[in-house]
Amino acid sequence: MIIPNKTKDRILIEKLKNLTLHEKDYWSFSGRSRREHGHKYFQYPAMMVPQMIGSILDEICAVHPEIKNIGDPFVGSGTVLTESLFKGLNFTGCDINPLAILLCQSKAGPFLPEDVEKRIEILKHKINIDRKNSIEIDFAGIDKWFRADVQIDLSKIRRAIKKEPSLWVRRFLWIALAETARLTCNSRTSTVKLHIRPETEINKRNLDSLLLFNRILSRNIEHLKSQTLILKSKGYLNINGEYKGRTSLNLLNCQDYKLKGNSKWDVIFTSPPYGDNTSTVSYGQYSYLPLQWIDSHDIDPAFDKTYLNSTHEIDYRSLGGSKKLEDNTIEKITNRSISFKKIINTYRNQPNDRLKRITAFVRDLDLCLDQMISNLQSGGLLVWIIGNRNVGGKRVPLDQIVSELLEYRNASLLINMERRIPTKRMALKNNVSKTISSETIIIMRKGK
Repeated sequence: MIIPNKTKDRILIEKLKNLTLHEKDYWSFSGRSRREHGHKYFQYPAMMVPQMIGSILDEICAVHPEIKNIGDPFVGSGTVLTESLFKGLNFTGCDINPLAILLCQSKAGPFLPEDVEKRIEILKHKINIDRKNSIEIDFAGIDKWFRADVQIDLSKIRRAIKKEPSLWVRRFLWIALAETARLTCNSRTSTVKLHIRPETEINKRNLDSLLLFNRILSRNIEHLKSQTLILKSKGYLNINGEYKGRTSLNLLNCQDYKLKGNSKWDVIFTSPPYGDNTSTVSYGQYSYLPLQWIDSHDIDPAFDKTYLNSTHEIDYRSLGGSKKLEDNTIEKITNRSISFKKIINTYRNQPNDRLKRITAFVRDLDLCLDQMISNLQSGGLLVWIIGNRNVGGKRVPLDQIVSELLEYRNASLLINMERRIPTKRMALKNNVSKTISSETIIIMRKGK
């Protein structure tokens, strides 16, 4: 349990400020950011910088060595999860995207690379002796998004993975298949949205899906080995390669994420989307094709076929996905955030869609906060990484809005720090990467 007091608040603030004394741009991690270990399994959009997360965790744990439980209600690719494991902390989190949950499940262990290597050799043999040309999946547009030869190869891989008896091994293999599907589909990889390549380009592509799958497996095994060595050296693994701490991951909307029993988070550490997925980063569209090839039963019971009803379904279920607003929605939020009130007033004479996009997103985020705060113990810390997007040429102050919505729920601001984004793991042609050049790190404390 966190024991807060004004002295610890002052120490934490000073420690964070001191990091920028000798390096003003410390939090950008320019030239010091790299993705390795479990962070490198899959190219997920807009991933956070692991070294930044690790540095913040170091500082808050130095002030509060009693910290044990970290929560992330928007787990994404699992950057906070992996960095929490490196600190020996318990971790629980959720996400509305099944692919994000699969990534995190695989990154949570067990950590037995030698066993995985043995299973991979058996898997490769099964693929090599598979002479079937049948296609394992079917969905609207399959021939549009995957060449016939690619469908055959991915089907061979899928059949072989399904024969693997261990769930945790299958999850590791599904990640490699997901990355293979992403790289061999007919959508452009320069954007997170689904955009078909020209037919001439599709036909000319030199694709060997089986070779690519094997290369990804080899790469991921090396990252699994390096992560295992670190966790072993710190004494965080038991004899069976399982992480000694607790991890829990759930496929659901964070608005519905209630921790079981008397467990509470000591720290909420998260980075939510910076706007509705449709107009910012389309995580759902990005995940749609890879998810088609993965056995849904290996992810979460909540992952049913309705998640893939269309290319937009997951994004529709995400923050701001539904633009339907009740008559009093704006009034409710403006009573909680003066920054929201100010920015909304500037859109009164602009196209109505802009006002709806901003309001729907903030509405859904606001609806999530009550449950988040109830999962956090009194005196617990909140660490949010926030980006302020542009809508209609105006910058939406999401960092201020989030701070005010949390203050409304009896949290107090300790410090906010701006970090420049030297490189952001987003598609090159996505509008967000052009407009958001910095982020704000917000650290707050929950009241009693």
